[in-house]
Amino acid sequence: MPSENVAVSELYRAGAELDHRPASDRRGRKRAARREALLDHAGEIVAVAGVSGLTMAALAERADYAPASLYTYFASRSALISALQQRALTVLGGVARESADSWDDSLAQVGHGEPSEVSALARLWAFSDLFLTAPEHHPHEFALQQELLTTPAIDDLTEVASVVPVAMAVLDLPARLLRSARQVGVLNDSNTNVGDDVSSRLGEPLDVDLYRTITWVTALNGALLTDRIAAGLPTTGSDLGTSMTLAFLIGWGADRATVTKARHLADRHLVDSVVGFTRKKEIS
Repeated sequence: MPSENVAVSELYRAGAELDHRPASDRRGRKRAARREALLDHAGEIVAVAGVSGLTMAALAERADYAPASLYTYFASRSALISALQQRALTVLGGVARESADSWDDSLAQVGHGEPSEVSALARLWAFSDLFLTAPEHHPHEFALQQELLTTPAIDDLTEVASVVPVAMAVLDLPARLLRSARQVGVLNDSNTNVGDDVSSRLGEPLDVDLYRTITWVTALNGALLTDRIAAGLPTTGSDLGTSMTLAFLIGWGADRATVTKARHLADRHLVDSVVGFTRKKEIS
């Protein structure tokens, strides 16, 4: 057994090796940590004062920084807001991808006896549940996205462009789930409810799955925004969102019996993947 001196010596050498890592690496890590801390402070400001209250001066005061020093981390207020939005989107996208992996694992164990059409729709129901419970499970990130959506604050087109790839990456999961449902034949192939000539702002034909994704996610987000309205509505944003998902699936070609069976499959086997999700709206 090595002596205590040998063990200490080995620890010392290990520490020395760490100390000899390039100083630039250590500085880079410290800078990255400081930047993340500044984003934490910025998120706290938005939570209290909204996006309009997030200024470089407000951040400097909260973080106890000299205002000029903030510009070494964020070139402008638009850059700060862009970084905040990208971080929130990255967190939400990561949660969605991890959840989708768990849905696949669950369906591999229990869904082998179910038609592929039912499994495909069950995944779509699970995504709907995940989205509608995001305010409970990831309140900071989700509230930030709602605030930014309802209060446009990025004036620099370059910064807007930097957010788009991150946002599109988040939309990739629901688009893939919708595409899979089309490929097994449970959803139709056209935008029959709006016409087949849907195009992008550039006049190019818009992918049907992407179009449906944007429509669906926007509708779910809008449903949740109704929870900000004064008390008195006869329903909740989550219930509205569930009803919207049902209407979309049927409108895109799924028959009600298959949609109902998929809802029950999601409730029985996928709901545990949506952490803490307890509310169910019965689909009959």
